[in-house]
Amino acid sequence: MLQQSAHEPPPRPPRSPSPSLPSSPPLSPRGSLYNDEIIVSLINEFYSLLVSLDYLRPSQIIYPPPGTGHNINKKLCNSLNIDVAVIELMKRTRYVDGPYEDVQKLEGFNEEASAYGCHLFPGPRGYSFLRGDDIVESRDPENDGVEGVRLNYLLSHDVALSHCLRGGMILVLDTKANTVRVLENNSGPDTEGTVLERPEEPSHYRNCHPQDAPSYFRYLIEKVRSLELIPSGPSRWHKGFYGYNMGHEDRDQMKKILIEEYGWPDNFRQEAWARDAKEIWERIASI
Repeated sequence: MLQQSAHEPPPRPPRSPSPSLPSSPPLSPRGSLYNDEIIVSLINEFYSLLVSLDYLRPSQIIYPPPGTGHNINKKLCNSLNIDVAVIELMKRTRYVDGPYEDVQKLEGFNEEASAYGCHLFPGPRGYSFLRGDDIVESRDPENDGVEGVRLNYLLSHDVALSHCLRGGMILVLDTKANTVRVLENNSGPDTEGTVLERPEEPSHYRNCHPQDAPSYFRYLIEKVRSLELIPSGPSRWHKGFYGYNMGHEDRDQMKKILIEEYGWPDNFRQEAWARDAKEIWERIASI
């Protein structure tokens, strides 16, 4: 049952190490539609990289209809006091909510199984705002499903792009400042050297240091493009990024194969990789 507030936050597991991020550049101007468009474009570019590496299939991505964008539940958004800029962003981004093409080969999964909820960023699971439940739950991305959703937790102009449940990280985008806050492993914000916006609530997400959002997503794109992070897939239910807190040796082996045998990135033989990827991942995992 949904709750307007929760008196006690859920228990937080110990923080695990995470890859270092570049120092934060100056923040973008407030309220810039131009920057909002850049952010949507960068998120979509990141999705395209995941398709190129056969982490996702095109059939698993729901693209926004040209012109109008997705049919987002505006009535629900308005009832949750979600800002218009957030709704517009929801309408224009891509979502992973499509079926596995080889679902019949996945033992224990039915015909309804899909890539929905897979790790879209290094660590966290992405929301699909085509689903009303995700719109509601995204207003409290730290919720573990036990205490109830704090419907007024996020500011109206903030939107959580992902949630981590008991692992990974949370990405919260501020559409006014064009910044992103990254909370690791539900362990509360890293407030070192930061003036607390909510000193009375040390664990509040707004106390987390804001980073320039376009720079952050460009950083993620470059990490994948350089194969410092390699998404595994395509048909694994538990998808993940090798090189992020796990699988560094496997990442290095796969990086060598992708460059030397498949021509990544400039002469990438994408069709050949899509044909061979599953077998290669299984071989490396068995070593």
